[in-house]
Amino acid sequence: MWLHYVIRAWPWVLVGLVAVVVLPDLADPDLGYPILMLRYLPAGLLGLVVASFFAAFMSTVSTQINWGASYLVNDLYGRFIAPEASSARLVWLGRLGSAFIVAAATTAAFFANDIGALFRFMIAIGTGPGAVLILRWFWWRVNAWAELASMLAGFAIALCSYLPAFGAMEFGTRLAVTAFGSAAVWLPVMWFTRPEEPATLLAFYRRVRPAGPGWRAIRARAGVEPDLPLGTALLRTAAATLLLFGTMFALGGALLLEPGGAALAAGVAGFGGACLWTLHRRSRLDH
Repeated sequence: MWLHYVIRAWPWVLVGLVAVVVLPDLADPDLGYPILMLRYLPAGLLGLVVASFFAAFMSTVSTQINWGASYLVNDLYGRFIAPEASSARLVWLGRLGSAFIVAAATTAAFFANDIGALFRFMIAIGTGPGAVLILRWFWWRVNAWAELASMLAGFAIALCSYLPAFGAMEFGTRLAVTAFGSAAVWLPVMWFTRPEEPATLLAFYRRVRPAGPGWRAIRARAGVEPDLPLGTALLRTAAATLLLFGTMFALGGALLLEPGGAALAAGVAGFGGACLWTLHRRSRLDH
């Protein structure tokens, strides 16, 4: 988390600012990073950076392919179509699903003209199931059918929003349409389908022990209290957010030679860290 938010973002930002200054008339801003690499990195370091890009690309691609194949095989085929399927068949179908995903992605990439547009399209698709993936941790009634419906609806609505009939739609409007349109689909699906089996809900609660009123009925059956009250968990989340983003902006202010902004962000980080330490110490004393 620290490396992702505090450390990793600022080299990108600094290189982007350098590209704006050194290459002010660049027709395609996306070319700024590779042009600076070719112009200023020595041969050995340039090869290392290119190799790291390929490694990052392949790690992301392999994760998405395996993730998509697991959805198709474990969450769809193995659960709803053929629960009695053998492991050998599931492995074979997983390989077939991986090949299908690669073929579909290759076709989409062949017809795409802008990687940014593809990235925004993926964000729009993810807006559909976003609320479901969060609510499943807070409410026992959200089931797998609702998650599946939100995924399919999010993909269909996001895809249709790019049709000429909808005109030129702003990105924020597209996200709102996808989110609310998907909710109009998965909410009825959730109410008109059966909830998860009681044994599944009890096993999940005993393993995760989620807090909040949404799990009160399951908590009463399990006879186990959550690790933290929901209010305490939310306060710790807010304190950790202040600490994390305060540190990130403090580092950015120092790198950009803005001492006032760096000091203010450092103060926010210190306040968040103090609150987080106090809440953690109070929880340990309560237990």
